[in-house]
Amino acid sequence: MAVAGLLAQYMAIKNQLSYYELQDTRWNDLAAAMTKKVSEQETSQGKYDDHSGSLYDSWGQTKEFKAGGVTFQDKNGNHPNHIGVNSIAVCESYAHAKVPKFDAEKLDEYTNLDIEYQTMVNMYDTLIEELTAQADSLKEQLSTEAQDTHMLN
Repeated sequence: MAVAGLLAQYMAIKNQLSYYELQDTRWNDLAAAMTKKVSEQETSQGKYDDHSGSLYDSWGQTKEFKAGGVTFQDKNGNHPNHIGVNSIAVCESYAHAKVPKFDAEKLDEYTNLDIEYQTMVNMYDTLIEELTAQADSLKEQLSTEAQDTHMLN
């Protein structure tokens, strides 16, 4: 009778292991997609920062900055469309016009989701390792019990 009990335990663990492997695949897919989104936003952030810094460093100099049909600084160093607006706001507007894909809020959201998804992947990886070890142990126990009862030769 010990064989039947061990076999039932083994089958339950194998069933649970299949479920965890399915969940692990799901969370791996979500994590990979979110990592890609984070990477795209980080790349956009780098470009955004470069454009903003470029205008800020050239503020009032004879270098022209245009984006999206708007002149942010003309070749004389003037800011015809932004009179009375501080330099930081103009630089941010310019960077946004040059890199419209960048969104700081999305980057924060995607980063938090990426961390959450990676945590779930790690949790399921750990559960799978533990269940695999339990299944292997039960399989060995089951084999020993079956031989002792002469069910296996």
